[in-house]
Amino acid sequence: MEDQTTLITWPPTEDQTSVRQNQSGPSFLDISKLHDMHTPTYTQLETQETQSYSYSDTSSIANFPNFHFSLHALTSLASLTKTSPKGSRKVNVLLAALEVDGPDTIRIKKGVDAGKEVSVLSLILGDEEGAVCKLTVWREIADEWGGTGDTLGIKRGDILLIENVTANWDTSSSPTLSASPYLKSKMEICYRTMPYTHEDNQLRPDLRLGQSDAAVRKVAAVVRWFEDMAGLKATCGVP
Repeated sequence: MEDQTTLITWPPTEDQTSVRQNQSGPSFLDISKLHDMHTPTYTQLETQETQSYSYSDTSSIANFPNFHFSLHALTSLASLTKTSPKGSRKVNVLLAALEVDGPDTIRIKKGVDAGKEVSVLSLILGDEEGAVCKLTVWREIADEWGGTGDTLGIKRGDILLIENVTANWDTSSSPTLSASPYLKSKMEICYRTMPYTHEDNQLRPDLRLGQSDAAVRKVAAVVRWFEDMAGLKATCGVP
């Protein structure tokens, strides 16, 4: 099934019916004010919520960060257009979730799966360089990553390690990413910048404890960027 995308929004198509499942958590992103989203000017966002996320981090002192990825395995969004004006390839990325939409259910109208309903999760993601992309997650991993059932789903502000996704890009727009079971796509929540419950502190390791590790420093850089961009008070102890 071909991923039909736009630069930032996902209007419904005529041949798809969707059943939206509301995503909890406040939205601070004013989509209508975004213009050039693949440049650092995207970071000039307006914080529309005044809700405080200042949970106690005393329990995170013993929560040592333990990330299992190599910086050499990651691809930055900006580097895609530097390799060629237009292209497509499989990548691994470390990005912050700016918006989470879904999971939704759509009905396939064409192909061997015609008539079947599948789940779709759409996300807007960004990195510490100010680059932004859209990620579309398909089928059963859309439900898994979206937190359907008892699984731990993605929330706004989460710092995500996403592996085995297809990136498509050209110089005229921001890159688009696609994840599916066929690609064996994987996702790990490295850090939750906006905890909704005290239990979320398990996703808030003390990043000060691992500054000698390159992976920890990389996660900390994305955390700092997101908190600054979103106008959040820095509570994670990131230096």
